[in-house]
Amino acid sequence: MRTLMCILLSAMSLSLLAQSYSGDTWKDVSKKGEGSVSIAYVETPSFVYLDDAGKLTGICVDIMNDFVTWLKDAKKVELTTNFVGDGSSFRGMYDKVKTSKGGVFGLGNITITNERKKEVKFSQPFITNFAILITQSQVPTLNKLEDMPKSFADLTAYTAKGTLNEKRVMELKKQYFPEMKVAYTTTSQETLEKLFADPKGYAYLDLAFYLEAVKMKKNIKRHPVADRAAEQFGFIMPLSSDWSQVLDEFLKANGGYSNSTRYKTILVKHLGEAGMKLMQSSN
Repeated sequence: MRTLMCILLSAMSLSLLAQSYSGDTWKDVSKKGEGSVSIAYVETPSFVYLDDAGKLTGICVDIMNDFVTWLKDAKKVELTTNFVGDGSSFRGMYDKVKTSKGGVFGLGNITITNERKKEVKFSQPFITNFAILITQSQVPTLNKLEDMPKSFADLTAYTAKGTLNEKRVMELKKQYFPEMKVAYTTTSQETLEKLFADPKGYAYLDLAFYLEAVKMKKNIKRHPVADRAAEQFGFIMPLSSDWSQVLDEFLKANGGYSNSTRYKTILVKHLGEAGMKLMQSSN
């Protein structure tokens, strides 16, 4: 029995290791002057996405590329980045980074929370998240959250399990709409697709998803009374990572990366002028 238990525990440990990533530590890279890191990601409009040529791009990708360039110039270090995973799931990306070792980073719409700080290391924030409540455009505009039980009586809330937007939906349910119908999805992208397909659906989604839908000329509406702009996005690393100090040094250098012309150029490139203004209005 004891032997069987040991075998099972070993199998579980191997399974856990197989689900994580690895990369060189900053200590080793700074000594050798070169090394490689793994970058996990969740596909998010504007932040991490495939361009028309099938190449991974976005706000997060551009910032990480600038970090690599800065390391070369400021630290005389040649860093190779390897993108890992398929980008399909926030929870999948987050959990794998959490169990990884060494130079591993997670990119996407990752909100910094005290709860998550117990599980992963966060970089300095690089943008403030703007979450909005969306429906199809024929749904009457919600003027007060207290009106939800009446105005949204026949509607269904869609939300991705394990995201902060799920928490937002649950807060609305608890505070304003106890009878709210909730349907779960696996990703924010799936939530958006459900919204496109269901005239009686609504969802909390990050601004980038809304801007993507507007760009696609989809039949959607924003309900400003429910806007939320209290959280910030950051890059994540395993708790044992020694990369956070040098990444933060980069983000703080020369008066702060988010104050630079380069940063504003990246926001306009991936969000457009209107999206950049909305994002910056939430700071």
